[in-house]
Amino acid sequence: MTSVLDRLDAESQINRVIALYSHALDRRRWELLDKVFHDDAKYGFGDIAGSWRDFLAAARSIVDPLGPTQHLVSNVIIEIEGDTAHVESCLNGYHVVPADYPAGLNTNGLFYDRPGERYVAIVGGRYVDRFERRHGEWRIAQRAGLYDWIQVLDYTDGGLSLSPDAALGKWGPADPSSVVVQRLMDTL
Repeated sequence: MTSVLDRLDAESQINRVIALYSHALDRRRWELLDKVFHDDAKYGFGDIAGSWRDFLAAARSIVDPLGPTQHLVSNVIIEIEGDTAHVESCLNGYHVVPADYPAGLNTNGLFYDRPGERYVAIVGGRYVDRFERRHGEWRIAQRAGLYDWIQVLDYTDGGLSLSPDAALGKWGPADPSSVVVQRLMDTL
C-alpha cells in the first residue's frame, strides 16, 4: 500500500508538470515541454494527433503568431495506480488573436478568420492524461484534449497599452518568471 506521503508527493509532482505545460505554452518556452512529456508520449487535441512532438509543431504554428495567451488549469483529479496516474483537469485558455493572424490557419475551429480585427478566443475544455513514473519522474505518457466550449469576444485592452513595459509579461527568457521556472526545472 502506498503511504499518504508517497501519494501527496506524486500528486505534487504531477501538478507541477501540469503547471509547467501551461507556462511553456504561455511564455513560448517550448524547450520546457521535454520535462512535461515522456519521449514516446502521444497527444491528441482536435485535428492534432500523434506524438507530443507532432503536437508541438502544430501548436507552435498556431500559438506563436498569437498575442498573449493564458492557460489556466484547475479541478485536477488524480487517481494513482502504482507507477501510472490517470488525471483529468479543466482548462480555460485565453488567446489574444492579432489583426494580422494568418488567415485560414488550421486551428481546429478555435480561431475564426476575422482579417484586420483583433479579438479574444476563450476555450473551455479538459485534459485527460495518463501519467507514468519512469526513472523516478512523473511525466505525461498520453494526453487527450477535449473542447467543452469556445467563446469569441471583441478585444479591448482596458488601458493595458498605457502600462510601462516593465509591468507587462514577456515571452521566453525575457519574462521575469524565468528564474522561478529554472529553479523548478532543477528539481524535476
